[in-house]
Amino acid sequence: WIGGKPEVWQIVGYYLVLAAAVWIYRAGVKKSENGKIFAWKIRAVYAGMVCFAILLISYRPHEDFRIACLDVGQGDGIVVEIENRWNILIDGGSTNKNELGKYQLLPYLKSRGISRLDGIYVSHTDEDHISGVRELLEFVEKDLTSLRIENLILPKWSDIQENKNYRELTELAESAGVRVLTVKAGDEIRYGTVRLKVLWPESTASGKEVNEDAMVLEMISKDFKGLFTGDIGMVTEEKLIQNGCLEDVDFLKTAHHGSRYSTGAEFLEIVRPELAVVSCSATNTYGHPSPDTLERLKKSGSRVLITRDCGAVTIVNGKSVSAFNRIK
Repeated sequence: WIGGKPEVWQIVGYYLVLAAAVWIYRAGVKKSENGKIFAWKIRAVYAGMVCFAILLISYRPHEDFRIACLDVGQGDGIVVEIENRWNILIDGGSTNKNELGKYQLLPYLKSRGISRLDGIYVSHTDEDHISGVRELLEFVEKDLTSLRIENLILPKWSDIQENKNYRELTELAESAGVRVLTVKAGDEIRYGTVRLKVLWPESTASGKEVNEDAMVLEMISKDFKGLFTGDIGMVTEEKLIQNGCLEDVDFLKTAHHGSRYSTGAEFLEIVRPELAVVSCSATNTYGHPSPDTLERLKKSGSRVLITRDCGAVTIVNGKSVSAFNRIK
C-alpha cells in the first residue's frame, strides 16, 4: 500500500488517535473487573480507532485534476492526476539527469500515493522524453517496483523500422505485460469527466521527423483547457492552425523546451494561454528557452514559469482564465 506523503495535520492527528487508542485500551482492560465482554468491547474500540487513524493519514481531498510539470532538467515529465482515481504520465525523460525513473519519477509518484499509472503517453521517442519511462518499464518487467502500468500510448507512425527507441519501448512494454496503444489525430481518451483529445499526428505521419510528428494532446476538464505540445515546431503548428483544431487554452506546455523554432506568434494568437510552462535545464547548451520565444509568450499575455528557475509547477483544479486554485 502506497499511502503518499501526508500533511502535517494528518501526521499529528494520526499519532493522537493512536495514543488515545492505546490509553483507552490499557485503562479499560485494567479497570475491567471480571469482564471478558467488557474487555472485548475495549478491543473493538481500539481496533476501530486504529482503522480511523489509518483512514485519517491516507485521506486526500477531492480534486478534479492536478497537473505537475516536474523539474526533470533538460527534458519533460508531467504527471496528471484525475478525480483522485486516474493517473497518467505524459513523457518522462532527461538528458542531464541519470536514473530519472529511480530518483525522481518513482519518488514523486509515491509521495502522491500513486501505485498505478493508467497510461504513459509518449509524445515522441527522443531520449529527453523517454529515459525515465524506459526505467519504469524495466522496473515493472523485473518486478522491482509495486507500481503498475496499464497502458503505454505512442503516436501512430507508419515507419518505425529505423526508430530504435520506438521499437525498444514497444518490446519492453509487451515484456512487462503493459498494453501498447497507438493514437492519431481525432482520437479521444476519457477519464471520468476529463477528455484527452489527440490533435496530432495525422494518420499519414511517418515518424521520420520525430519532433514534427510528436503527439499533441488537448486536455479538457469542465471549463479548463490545457495543451501538451511535445517538441513540435512551427511547421506542425501551421498545420494545426490549418486544420482548425486549436483553440484558446488556459495552460500550455511550451513546445521543445522554449526553442526559438516553436511557439510562433500566429500559434499564440489562437491558443493565448494564461499560463505557459517551459521545462528545461539551467545548464543546457541549446539556449533554451529562447529570448524570442519568451518575448512572444509575454506579448500574448501569458504568465511564464520555467522549471529551471522555479522547480516543479503544479496546477490544481484550474477552472478559468484566472481561477487557478493553486500554482506552486
